[in-house]
Amino acid sequence: MNDDDSSLGTVYIVEDNDDTRRSIEWTLASVGYSVEVFAEARSFLDRLDATAPCCVVVDLLLPGMTGLSLCQELNKRVVSSAVVMISGHGDIKSAVEAMKQGVVDFLEKPFGREQLLNSVHDASTRARRQYRESQEEARIADGLATLSPREREVFDCMADGMVTKQIATVLTISPRTVDVHRSKITQKLELDSPTQMAHFISIHKRQRDRKLRNNLPFPAN
Repeated sequence: MNDDDSSLGTVYIVEDNDDTRRSIEWTLASVGYSVEVFAEARSFLDRLDATAPCCVVVDLLLPGMTGLSLCQELNKRVVSSAVVMISGHGDIKSAVEAMKQGVVDFLEKPFGREQLLNSVHDASTRARRQYRESQEEARIADGLATLSPREREVFDCMADGMVTKQIATVLTISPRTVDVHRSKITQKLELDSPTQMAHFISIHKRQRDRKLRNNLPFPAN
């Protein structure tokens, strides 16, 4: 584990067995994680900050809401959550369903110290990455909202890889007008170089493609 785990945020443990909960808490705290513990899912959800990256170690079988139901709830509430599921009664069906819910790892009890630490490290890293990506995508959306309808049309052509002459043909405007729009787009999006524009477009396309895959609404031009 080469990363500074203390910088990866809090790890939440949701486990109803006192001994198991204390053991996981001690293991994670011993390497520098900040840890919060809960005996059942509802208490954890009441405490949850849905705007922050969230790494959770959760038992499959909990009183009230199960671990799988908690994963479903996290997927609804939190953009950047990552879960390590643990169980002493796991089976293939449960493991498959957990993976469908986006669980990073499924650990069968008893599991080793390094196995736990590696899984939590992977989950924390994923949660942080998802958080950074969601922040970037929010910035992209805010930037695109500043464009006029015509500037947005030009931007979408740029995102599709068109050069000035192609954009002019598609939009039936002059190349000079396209260049004026491109300059205004660059200014409004506060981009200082072609590299920054390429990065901006890459994030925009990733967001667009994901929404299309999930059949989610995407802002019209």
